[in-house]
Amino acid sequence: MVTSGVFCPGDHKAINEIEHFSACVLAGISYFCWQNGLNIHIGNMLSVRNPNLPTIALLSVAGNDDIEQDASKGVGRPDLAGLSLIEYQIMMLARAGIQQFLIEVENIDGSLIALADRCRLRKLTVDFVQTGADILHHIDVDDRIWVQSGQLYVQLALIETLLKSSENFIATIDGRDENRAFERIDINTRWAGVSVVGYDAIAMLRDLPEDWSIMSSLLRQALLAKVPFRPLSQQHVQNGTLTVLTGAQDFSELNRQILRRRVANRAGYVEVYVFGPILSLIVPLIWQSPAAVTATKFASAVIALAAVALGFGNFATAACVAALLSIAANALRLAVTDDPDGSDNVQSLSVITWALIILAMFSSVYVATSYNDNGLFAAFAVASLAYLADKMAITGWAKQVLHSPASLALLAIIGAATVGITAALQWLMVLQLSVLIIASMQRHAEGQESN
Repeated sequence: MVTSGVFCPGDHKAINEIEHFSACVLAGISYFCWQNGLNIHIGNMLSVRNPNLPTIALLSVAGNDDIEQDASKGVGRPDLAGLSLIEYQIMMLARAGIQQFLIEVENIDGSLIALADRCRLRKLTVDFVQTGADILHHIDVDDRIWVQSGQLYVQLALIETLLKSSENFIATIDGRDENRAFERIDINTRWAGVSVVGYDAIAMLRDLPEDWSIMSSLLRQALLAKVPFRPLSQQHVQNGTLTVLTGAQDFSELNRQILRRRVANRAGYVEVYVFGPILSLIVPLIWQSPAAVTATKFASAVIALAAVALGFGNFATAACVAALLSIAANALRLAVTDDPDGSDNVQSLSVITWALIILAMFSSVYVATSYNDNGLFAAFAVASLAYLADKMAITGWAKQVLHSPASLALLAIIGAATVGITAALQWLMVLQLSVLIIASMQRHAEGQESN
């Protein structure tokens, strides 16, 4: 007790017990108000504006009785594009710039530990939390935290847009029936599954009971503290950039959508009309096997190395066929993993693949001309024009030809089998220059018409 302003023995313990009891009472009041649709404000309003970009993400694999598929039981399953949902969420957020992840869990099993190890290899930090106090051990007072609900898929472009906000927010969508998979806030508003909050919001969960959901409790505290809403367009739900995955059918439909987007984004007639239908059939099968997914990351380089060996062995046509297969394997890798060019180890692997294909071309010409350098100029010209064209803003049919390594490899196969590899590369050089000239003339004529 405290008597006349003088502390008696045991006062500190008593005060701590009173503070803990008060925090539990406030949490109980918040929960009651949430359940009954009341909107009250207790304490100081949370800070809203913070110029620091979010660098930490709070995710969840805690079970939820409202969904058909318990996320905590599916951490190890390749449900989404060859990854578990939680790992896919982490990879998307990592590409957007977040490097530290806190995952709400009920129990830590082997699949979660394996997930943390894989992320560590990518230089990402993953920690598991079960209470609000656990979260406070991993964040600083200046941190802003990206909060994403457990079964939510968010497309990368939307993540990048939301992360640019300098204010904390609660992302929302309207309360129409077709949005019923999203958690309701009030009769007209639902939570879009994403929020950005500050340290003070997390601090309010310090004494949260262990069996309470961190995600739901954090949302309630943010609502009571008047963190502003950020309404999102219904179009995000309709086009699938924002989706709550409630069962196997949702995962299947999203996988088809992801695959269509990855295949359609590739340029080139051969890539779209030949590789595309084939990839649509085999990629879903590869996604079911983690070993097969790993193999696709190295297949293109291995086949390109075989092309080099065939080139030095004076098998020019076979070397061109191997080069085409290597390009197909690279397209398969991109469809399976969607690894962005310019991303650490994946980009170096892609560079190695293309370097080996160019080396195969040079070796084929050099050996075919009896170790004479007459054909090396054509090989250098074809490789240089392909590189320059890839850096140019080309549109229409010209892009489908010049931005298509598979088309050039296919023409090289036909040429090597008919007129020889040296003449084939010379004609390829003429084709590349002709397409560039015609495309430039068309662009110039269109410019004059618009003027």
